[in-house]
Amino acid sequence: MTDPVGLARQILPNLPTEVFDGWFIERIKTAGWPPTGARWNALLGGYSIEEWSTFVWQAEDVDLHSIPLSVDSAKNIVGLSQAQFSGVRNAYSNIENSQSRMKNIYFHISKTRQLPGRVVLIAGSDSWEIIDGCHRVTMYEGWLRHPDLKERIDRMQPAWVARMATTHTVGAAGVA
Repeated sequence: MTDPVGLARQILPNLPTEVFDGWFIERIKTAGWPPTGARWNALLGGYSIEEWSTFVWQAEDVDLHSIPLSVDSAKNIVGLSQAQFSGVRNAYSNIENSQSRMKNIYFHISKTRQLPGRVVLIAGSDSWEIIDGCHRVTMYEGWLRHPDLKERIDRMQPAWVARMATTHTVGAAGVA
């Protein structure tokens, strides 16, 4: 039997170990391998696995409030925000452990001013895709919108940022 995790590691040698072990392996387990179909397309932010294999990854501090989000990422943040902060019943209301995840993120921020772990982003030519971290970015935005909390969270947050090898630039907007 072929080892899907080993195959994925061969295909994505540039993917940081933290992202591969902490996010990608779970996606292989839940979505199967090879990465085909609508589910994988959504998980990969609309990029092909071939494009993922060429990404240049960098650990950066990013002002998540200032980056232009993709339509899908913005939709996810709005939907999660409505479900978690406004009690709206929508597709995001039934995400498993969503409320407890948000509480854990809230308590982490209240102690450290930072999100737990690094969010995973793809810096596209026109917009950024949130690959992993929608709950964290939603909570971050909630803190920034709250008049009593906005001064108690750092604007710059840790992220893994992927860029196409041909468009990788140092000092991109919103990056320290």
